[in-house]
Parts: sequence; structure tokens; C-alpha cells
Amino acid sequence: AEVVIEEFMTGEEASFFCLCDGTTALPFGTAQDHKRVGDGDVGPNTGGMGAYSPAPVMTPDMIERTMREIIEPTMRGMAELGAPFAGILFAGLMIT
Repeated sequence: AEVVIEEFMTGEEASFFCLCDGTTALPFGTAQDHKRVGDGDVGPNTGGMGAYSPAPVMTPDMIERTMREIIEPTMRGMAELGAPFAGILFAGLMIT
């Protein structure tokens, strides 16, 4: 058996989408889910109650940082491995 221990991260989740052609990635939009069953983000998680877009937590500065620190390195890495990505890239983020 294997045990994985990870640091618990608190913050807001956000979805980030990019259009990619194998070389270039363009930010396409952001969203946040309604996960909890009750108003005010209380109660158990659901399978998804809906979402809203744009995600307020994804400010222009955060979008720029996400592109620079996550999306662009991911695109370069995939291309370097011989698997350039073309399509819609989804990044599930935790904004801490």
C-alpha cells in the first residue's frame, strides 16, 4: 500500500479555459461552481448545482499569472514531449 500526504489548501476554486493550437494558448473564460447544497455555501457538496462566469476571483492579474505560471509551461512541456496540445485546455485552480 502507498500513502500520499498533501498539504490542505484553503481558498477559492476556479475553472480556467484556454483555446490552444499546439503552440499558442489564448484565455477563453473562467467559471466557478456552486458546490454546496445551501445558500451561503453551506451544507454538503452536490454533484454540481450550477456555475457562474466570469469567476470574480480571476482578476486580470490572476489570469496573467495563471497563463505565465501554469498554462504556458504546460503547453511548452507537452510540445517538448512530442505531444503538442490543440483544443480546449481546462485548468482546475485553487486560488490561495
